[in-house]
Amino acid sequence: NTLLSTIDLAATTAAASLGTAASDSRGSRSGRGRAGSGAADQGEKGLLDDIWQFVMLLTTSHPLSEDDKRRLRDQADGKGDWGPDANQGIFGDCYLLATLQGYSQTKEGRQKLRDHVRWDEEKNCFVVTLYDNGKPVDVDVDDYYSDGTKDNQRRPTLMSLYERAYGKYFGHRDLTDGGNPENDGMKVVSGADGRHVSTMNIPLLGGNIPLNKYSPQDWEDMERSVKERKVVTGFSNGDFSDGDKVKAVTDTNGDGKIDTENPGSNGGVPDKEGDYRLVGGDYDHRPETEVENHVYTVVDIDDNYVTLRNPWGSNDTPTGSEEGGLIRITREDYEKHFAYTGIGEAP
Repeated sequence: NTLLSTIDLAATTAAASLGTAASDSRGSRSGRGRAGSGAADQGEKGLLDDIWQFVMLLTTSHPLSEDDKRRLRDQADGKGDWGPDANQGIFGDCYLLATLQGYSQTKEGRQKLRDHVRWDEEKNCFVVTLYDNGKPVDVDVDDYYSDGTKDNQRRPTLMSLYERAYGKYFGHRDLTDGGNPENDGMKVVSGADGRHVSTMNIPLLGGNIPLNKYSPQDWEDMERSVKERKVVTGFSNGDFSDGDKVKAVTDTNGDGKIDTENPGSNGGVPDKEGDYRLVGGDYDHRPETEVENHVYTVVDIDDNYVTLRNPWGSNDTPTGSEEGGLIRITREDYEKHFAYTGIGEAP
């Protein structure tokens, strides 16, 4: 208690010294969006953000209640389930959460996550197995990030245990600064190397001209990987030069799928197309967005569309946001905005 009080006092003092910058940073989504790649060096603002994120990490962990432990033990033992939406919090760990979402959307994938979480009666905590350069490491977890991933009822899930284990083992900077979806997401969770395909460029002296096109072989590879239930992620580091708005369909009737032709399984009307904003682009050229790049889970690919799941658990419209992470965009928009597609192992 004395240690916690000391940390709380230090955090409060540091937060007060940050003044307006801290207040602005705390309420923003910058942590959620800057996760696709390592955070760019933004000078003084970047330093203040780093300090604030560190302060938040010192004060944001919350002990697991007895009810939490019972529910999470059921999830780990196969007696309970959790939803596929991560509902990302303040941390820039979409690269990790997109991977966890990929596993969480199938029965086999959920079992894969369960296989690496066990309850230790003597320690009165969960033990989560992660991988560091292919070697398994066990991390004791008896709390979770109160501002991290949770279910729609704001309760911790198995994804919360993975997120907390990642932060405890790899450190706060790795959790907040962002990472690569293959090495910092797929390989950490599964122990197996991921791979990627990317859009083509025309090489020129001093640089490249992006074509924003995947080859037919790449599309075939991506489609096959999704059908084989491999974890597939889309990295929004493509062309945002003319904005981030697209015509898209989300799960507007809230039945957990996207279907514009048939009534929802909950009796609602078919899902409808609308204007939405994709998260991503180059932070240096779009500072007003407060984000750099973002990682989505690829849920489905067909001849015309790519269906994604946003780790935020919601998708932005030009005037607000809609709950539910699913969003379906055209293949053309995916090629343009998502220049990098990561592919992991099948569970």
